[in-house]
Amino acid sequence: MTQQEWFMVKHAVTGRGLANSKSDSLSYRYQKEGTGFMFTVTGLDPQAVNHIMELRHELNVFRFVQRKDQPLVKQWYYVQGDQVQYDSPSHTLTIYANSEIRYVPEDYFAD
Repeated sequence: MTQQEWFMVKHAVTGRGLANSKSDSLSYRYQKEGTGFMFTVTGLDPQAVNHIMELRHELNVFRFVQRKDQPLVKQWYYVQGDQVQYDSPSHTLTIYANSEIRYVPEDYFAD
């Protein structure tokens, strides 16, 4: 394994998972956009889209990156709810996040 990466959308209040590229058949693209971060997601089922749009003001996005011989790195993004949009004709969800916290989870677990 040289690098593995996956993406999750969660409800910030309850922690409920709404989308997960590791277990759901979806694809996503991540890119820096100005001072923030843009996620473009396709392949979501309609029920997931409805939940995400209903909760768009209470979302967190996570990106996990696992590189060979290195610890897992987790990036936590705070979402701008008014900048979560779904385009029905293209079945594309876009999520804009304005800040990121990067950390290594194993640094926070005691032996």
